Parts: sequence; structure tokens; C-alpha cells
Amino acid sequence: MIPWRLSEEKEIILFYADLLNDDETKRIINKDEISNKSEALHIAEFFWKMVEKSNEHQYQEDPAQCEYLLEKVINTLMAYFRNAGFEDEWEAFADI
Repeated sequence: MIPWRLSEEKEIILFYADLLNDDETKRIINKDEISNKSEALHIAEFFWKMVEKSNEHQYQEDPAQCEYLLEKVINTLMAYFRNAGFEDEWEAFADI
């Protein structure tokens, strides 16, 4: 299970998944776990797409809150990927 510290972390991911028409991300996030390398790569790539999209469209129209939540999300995802054995998948997109 992905250890969300704040419910808003999950909400912001689903918000941007809707904006980006990404049903795969919604499916993975709603089940609260990454089951395989393919899903890990998808979520890692999605995170950076979400960050890019946040430059155009702020979550809840509050840039400071959006930035704060994106920082929480990256910390949660990095820890989860590491603990779940998907650190290489995260790093594949983190270094781009």
C-alpha cells in the first residue's frame, strides 16, 4: 500500500491524471499499490508529466499549496519505490 501522509497527495495525482486523460495512473493510484515494473515506470513517468502540467494549471488555483503537495508526493513516491524494489524504475525518469 502506498503510504500517503496526506489525503491530498492522492487527490492531486488523480486531479492531474484527469487533466492528462491518464486512466492507467488512476487505476494504479486507486488500488494504492504498484504491482510490477511496467506500472512503476508508468507512475514514475506520470509524476514528471504531472509536475510539468502543474506549471500550466495549478491544483486548487494555489501555487504554494500545489508546490507543497508535489513535494509531499515526490517524497512519498520515492520512499515507496525504494521500499517496493522499484528504485531503478524511479531513477529511469528522475534523471531525465
